[in-house]
Amino acid sequence: MSFAFTNRDPFEAFPQPPTDAPPPRPGATLDCFVNRRRSTAVGHRFWRFLAENWTAFDGIERARGVRMFARFRPDWTREALGRMDRALYDSLPETFTAYRGQNGVELAVGAAFSLSLERARRQAAGRRGAEPVDPRVFALHAAKRDVALAFAADGEGEVVMFPAPRVDLRARRLIELAN
Repeated sequence: MSFAFTNRDPFEAFPQPPTDAPPPRPGATLDCFVNRRRSTAVGHRFWRFLAENWTAFDGIERARGVRMFARFRPDWTREALGRMDRALYDSLPETFTAYRGQNGVELAVGAAFSLSLERARRQAAGRRGAEPVDPRVFALHAAKRDVALAFAADGEGEVVMFPAPRVDLRARRLIELAN
């Protein structure tokens, strides 16, 4: 048996799902990074992977996400974002207001926020095929330094925030009931 050593990214050797496969389960996908030795290279790959796949994920497990974001935060770089997403990130002011529309039953635990109040209202009115129960729109006064991911989706923009200690998501302010 012989081994060939290359300078290739070790994560590129992982089998990739076929393009017509359903989106990966976030928890199972993030687990591939859990047992990796924390290094700058692995951290950069983690952020690049999230930037490329976050929008396909559904139902991110909050506790796991918090641990992984904290673990790899020192390796975060804006270069992980795609060209359009990086342009959105670069255009953010140092402080801004972001909005989250959701079912009030969800207890405001998500990390993704829209930069558009109208989009947040639409999300509160129903998303992921769920009928809204107690729809609400929350506002978060955020700092650019606490943005982990940015997406220039549909021209309205969305950001994913780093979890505590800097961003206390419980500090969100309910701004309206979206009835």
